[in-house]
Amino acid sequence: MSNLFQGTLYHSGEKTRTPVSIQVESGCLRIYADTAIQTWAALDIQSARRLGEDLVILQNGAWYLEVQSPGFAPTIEQAWGNKRLFRKSFFDKAGIAGCLIVLLGILLPLLAVFLWLTPFLADRAAREVSPEVERQIGDAWYQSLTAASTIDSAKTQLVQQFYDSLHFGGPYDMRITVVREPVVNAYAVPGGHIVVFDSIIGLMDAPEQLAGLLAHEASHIQLRHSTRAIFRELGARLFLNLAFGNYGDLSGIIAQHGSQLGGLSYSRQLELEADRHGLDLLKKSRAPQQGMPGLFRKMQAAAPAGDSEIPNFWSTHPAISERIAEAEAQIAASGNIRDTVPDALRHIWSALK
Repeated sequence: MSNLFQGTLYHSGEKTRTPVSIQVESGCLRIYADTAIQTWAALDIQSARRLGEDLVILQNGAWYLEVQSPGFAPTIEQAWGNKRLFRKSFFDKAGIAGCLIVLLGILLPLLAVFLWLTPFLADRAAREVSPEVERQIGDAWYQSLTAASTIDSAKTQLVQQFYDSLHFGGPYDMRITVVREPVVNAYAVPGGHIVVFDSIIGLMDAPEQLAGLLAHEASHIQLRHSTRAIFRELGARLFLNLAFGNYGDLSGIIAQHGSQLGGLSYSRQLELEADRHGLDLLKKSRAPQQGMPGLFRKMQAAAPAGDSEIPNFWSTHPAISERIAEAEAQIAASGNIRDTVPDALRHIWSALK
């Protein structure tokens, strides 16, 4: 077998490409170009790759030698004895399919853990956040969500008075905002903001229905449903900030994702929990509990023909019919059915309508 081969010599820094002849000798290579000779000792070879049966690439510092010949690799190994250059790596042995299988075997369990662990950690982190930090988060989200809205100052003042007269209590300073929107909607923001669209007020025909709406939204805040929803949505980034104590950065993250977070919804379990907690708030405030299922019925009646569900405010799980049934059952079980609205609420309602 001849020990003389043809190849190409590259220099990565100078970007040169030179045709060469290669002489394989015991313990070294002699590389001949037109006007120069290089000698590479076996110990100079930093990497050696055999691509298929023909192509070999050797590296010596910034120099790369490419030889395409089926006899080159076995000639080197025979001439250099114990110097084994072409040990197959795991990736060479496994091939593309094998590597993909191994990769999936690693990634799929990690993905499963992440998908399970993230919601769990989000709920834990949300419960540990102080009301003050929640307020900072909520203020940033509120500013993002209402930046383009038209606030009805007169109705905002009246609905705020209405809420204050309910005396729901709790650790949060609730701030009500009424915005002018044709969409039937309302939502709770962590830390104490409740945003009510004027269209939903327009559907109401009794003050206890407004009390039911505010009780439901206040429950989302008091039970930290909104905070938990945000932490699930932005889990990884929020966890990193909390882990390093960067509470001040939380408001910035929320502000950056304000429009995205505006579409957050609650699970069936959280909606029913807010309904139940809201009915308890109404009972303690001596407001008629029937206002909540009464509002649900108004929403159901306002749905488009053939659609028993409202596509906006009450569009999350569970179905509105189920929520009506659940609320009626809880009211009946409470044994304290009131139908008289306190005078303070009635006077504010009259001014509002």
